[in-house]
Formats: sequence, C-alpha cells, structure tokens
Amino acid sequence: MLRIVGKILIGLGAAGLVGATIWWYMFFEQMLGQSVKRASECFYSTTTECEIGNLIGKFGDVPAYTPAALWISLGVFNVGLIAFGFSSRRDSETAGEDDG
Repeated sequence: MLRIVGKILIGLGAAGLVGATIWWYMFFEQMLGQSVKRASECFYSTTTECEIGNLIGKFGDVPAYTPAALWISLGVFNVGLIAFGFSSRRDSETAGEDDG
C-alpha cells in the first residue's frame, strides 16, 4: 500500500513541477517576450523584481506566478520518493524473513 501511495505522490509532484514550469513560462513570457530568461530567479523565489512583475502581470491573461507551486510540488515529490523507498526497503526485509 505504501508503495502505491509513493508512486501516486511522485506522479502528482512531477505533474506539479511541470505545471509550475509552464505557469512560470506563460506568465513571464507575456510580460517579457523572448527575454523570459531574465525572470529565471522568479521561478524559485520572490524577489523585489518578481513582486513588481506580479503586480504588473495581474492585468494579463495568466494569473500571477508564485514559487509556492514549485516548492509544494517538490515537497510532494520528495515525500513520494521517501514513501516509495521505505516500502521497497520494507518489502525486501519481509522477503528476507520468508526465506529464513
């Protein structure tokens, strides 16, 4: 059961990471065009420049990007990895007891 939960969390975390990347790109691309790389720091943190961009961007089509989406997704992904790893370890220990 823990193995299944781990896989689900890994999948949700990965989907969240992809979604956060797309959201970041779409939001800052509408403001900066081809210069979207200038906002690379805004992907993982909120600096003064990012906050100013978010205030300006509220008038665009895409809602203002927040790095919380990235960090929550990373957290879910890591919890999934830990759960999956723990279940694999537990399964191997249980298999060793059956052999003895």
